[in-house]
This record gives sequence, structure tokens and C-alpha cells, in this order.
Amino acid sequence: QDFEPTACIRCGRCAGACPMGLEPYLLYKLSTRRMFAEMESEKVTDCIECGCCSFTCPAYLPLLDYVRIGKAETMKIIKSRQVKNQ
Repeated sequence: QDFEPTACIRCGRCAGACPMGLEPYLLYKLSTRRMFAEMESEKVTDCIECGCCSFTCPAYLPLLDYVRIGKAETMKIIKSRQVKNQ
């Protein structure tokens, strides 16, 4: 069953469900704003992409989708930094 996403109600269920102790709602917000450097400091690379956040979200936000996008962009930044420093 597909549900339409609604606004985040800041209930914190996604954070409570995250086995890695991340704040998916914050990572989602940073990703939608393309704030990838900030995502690195919020430990987006620790995400194991289990989907618990999206599953528990009462607003049906595509949290995992945006976390994956942000994680991929953050990894590009990290890799380019490593190449520069070699």
C-alpha cells in the first residue's frame, strides 16, 4: 500500500528505531538541502541502510531514500579528499 508523505511531525520514532543511533529526520533534512558536509559530521556513513527509519515514520517520509542519496554524495566528498591528500 502506498501512502502520501506528509510533513515531519518530529516524533522521533525514526531516531528511536535506528540501530546505529543516528537521527534520520536530520539526515533527511540535510540531504534535501544538499548539505552533504554536515551529513558527514552527523555520521551518515554509519548508516547500514536497514530501513527501520522509513518503516516507523508515521509521516511516510522516504527517509532511507534521501539518506542513501546523501550518503553517496558524502562518500564522493570523502573519496575526493583522500585522492587530494595522496
